[in-house]
Amino acid sequence: MTKINHRTYQEQRQAYDKIRDVIAGEDRLKNAGSQYLPQPEGMTSTQYNRYVQGSSFYAVAERTLRGMVGSVTRNAPILELTDRIASMRDAATFEGHSLDVLLEDTLREVLSIGRYAMVLDYPTEGAAPGSAPFISTFNAESILDWKEELVGGRQKLTRLRLHEDNDDLDDGVEQHLLLTLEPAYTVRRFHVSRKRNGPEIATTTEVQIGEDIVPTIDGAPLFDIPAVVVSPYNLKADVEKPPFLDLVNVNLAHWRVSADYYWSLYLTSQPTPWVAGSLNEKNMPRQIGSGAFWVLPQGATAGMLEFTGAGIAAQKTALDDLTAQMATLGARMVYDGKGRNETTDTAKLRTRSELSLLHSSVNMVEAAILKLLRLAAEWTQTGTQDQVSLKLHRDFITAQMDPAVLTALIKAWQAGAISHDTLLMNLKKGELMDVNRALDDERDLIEEDENVLPFSTLPEAGNV
Repeated sequence: MTKINHRTYQEQRQAYDKIRDVIAGEDRLKNAGSQYLPQPEGMTSTQYNRYVQGSSFYAVAERTLRGMVGSVTRNAPILELTDRIASMRDAATFEGHSLDVLLEDTLREVLSIGRYAMVLDYPTEGAAPGSAPFISTFNAESILDWKEELVGGRQKLTRLRLHEDNDDLDDGVEQHLLLTLEPAYTVRRFHVSRKRNGPEIATTTEVQIGEDIVPTIDGAPLFDIPAVVVSPYNLKADVEKPPFLDLVNVNLAHWRVSADYYWSLYLTSQPTPWVAGSLNEKNMPRQIGSGAFWVLPQGATAGMLEFTGAGIAAQKTALDDLTAQMATLGARMVYDGKGRNETTDTAKLRTRSELSLLHSSVNMVEAAILKLLRLAAEWTQTGTQDQVSLKLHRDFITAQMDPAVLTALIKAWQAGAISHDTLLMNLKKGELMDVNRALDDERDLIEEDENVLPFSTLPEAGNV
């Protein structure tokens, strides 16, 4: 029987689907029904629909992901390419997306799901002479099977099965891309269909499309699969725990408590009138409000039922506790500053933990894309891979310089206490000059600009 999925695939797929649903937000989760928000016992379908629609989902995971990706991409990467692959700056992927888009997509997948595959390939049809290679991308769900083996004394990826999108196929048919070392790099494509013969028995049929492809560069075959599988911690094909899974689980718990909270408010926030006494059809109250007047029989009494007790307050406290827990799991933008019972040292430790994930993810994404770009340069012109470089910024937190600090730096430079290079270096660190600009280039611009004011004319610190 053909092996289609890795033994860990199905278990991980459930985690991936959960993370994507939570990041997609409230509408996706509510449409999923009881999958994420179970129907309370004894509640009718009509009541459950009101229960779901009345809940409020706090989109912490999505905001956290957007903030973390934005903290990396707010400064443009430093990129150097050879002339032969310069076009990859604006068209790096199979879909024609730029390197900036590829970087952002890869960061988003690695930070949230913790898994992303990229394969370097050449255009096979309609490509102009001298065309640059391109990078095909595959999300975690599309990485179906893999195998690493010891080859020539080092661990290599020897098998990688990927799911390819193909809208022209019939329902129930998938297209798979199989990359292997035999020992040369070989590419095959299959159409795969599954037929279920019972609740747990399914028959899988695959048909190869076209012949085996053995890519060559300058007439020589390749002996490495030109692909990388990226995680926040390494470039191995092994599965890692999704970084956002814990945050997503708490986010869902917060939503479930919020559903109970808002349902309780719905049931208890409206006072209910009551009447006790000898009532009949004639003297029974029919309306309520400022325009209604009740005439009750002698001895009858009336009042309003209103909620009292600590039940709803306890639910509100639980919501606050879950919000704080999400903050400690990486959602810094939920809380501005430290937690209610969190010391300054603990807050620093939590921030370092978040930056540790972000820093390691940036390292791995940078290493993976740089590896493919250098391989692309080597494919197009032997001996040029070292001319390719990529550097993502690690200044994740905005550090705008305070005006008083700026004035003090200028005064120190005027007094000869610091060098001009030190002044410019601090201006760059404080993001008052382009972080990608070299200090020598900044000095040249200063010398060329006739409109630059001499430092002696700058205002004193008290007048800034």
